[in-house]
Amino acid sequence: MTLHRVPEGLAPMGLEKYLRRAWPMVPGRVFRDALKKRDVRVNGVRAGVGDTVRGGDALTLYIEDRWLAPEAEVIFTDDRLIVAVKPQGLPVDADRDGVGADTLLARLNRHWPDARLCHRLDAATGGIVLAAADDAVWQQAFEAFRNHRGIAKRYRALALGDFKRREGTLDAFLIKDARRGEVRVVHREVLGAKPIRTRYWVGENAAPGLWRVSLEPVTGRTHQLRAHMADFGHPLLGDDRYGDRAANRRFPGVKLCLWHEALTVSEDSPLIDYRGMTFEAQAPGWIE
Repeated sequence: MTLHRVPEGLAPMGLEKYLRRAWPMVPGRVFRDALKKRDVRVNGVRAGVGDTVRGGDALTLYIEDRWLAPEAEVIFTDDRLIVAVKPQGLPVDADRDGVGADTLLARLNRHWPDARLCHRLDAATGGIVLAAADDAVWQQAFEAFRNHRGIAKRYRALALGDFKRREGTLDAFLIKDARRGEVRVVHREVLGAKPIRTRYWVGENAAPGLWRVSLEPVTGRTHQLRAHMADFGHPLLGDDRYGDRAANRRFPGVKLCLWHEALTVSEDSPLIDYRGMTFEAQAPGWIE
């Protein structure tokens, strides 16, 4: 049994829609079956398909913990710094309306109540995320990520199109549209644009016109890798926002092929106690 409070101020919403939004990793059939069996109560009253919830409602869910409270995958911790692996599709934290019963931070907080995220990944992107359960370590990490100093990140991706060069550095500017939650790449400095730099290395051919690539975001802007590679003419497979939707349909069921696979703390990093350490998490096969 799981008790849950709908965030205050949330507008009325269909119960099933809310459950899917709050627990995005749970297969839809689990919630459909629970609602058919009326295994969900809203303010003590059994609820089913077609019912609604609103801010402040109390939910009681008679659904197995393995669905509603899975464990975080942690590859390193000294109870001060926590290095976790975020599954693709799982948000790092609650959304702007406060919805997010299952997030990476929620999973970590069950074991480290004071843990805070040191940086973020898009929900669609998987891989390494750092959190800190110690104020001093969090401050050091915050400085490192804010100033792009002392932290090197490497991503694995599948990119479309044949490359003329096996490696290179891309420079441009990024404009963020906060209202739409999107960014746009431009090639001259204009009002509101921030510089971006991305390094790339081309690996093996994964399929005709599809390549395994390693990417290093020298700057760390929102959606930088996805937008920069699309602008370069090599969109990432599975990216329906910035990429090639027609090409994506050739690989049905494939998610965004972008994974944070390695993070290295440099010898001059503000993260003093972790200098020289590298954390790695192998990327999924995606199309294999």
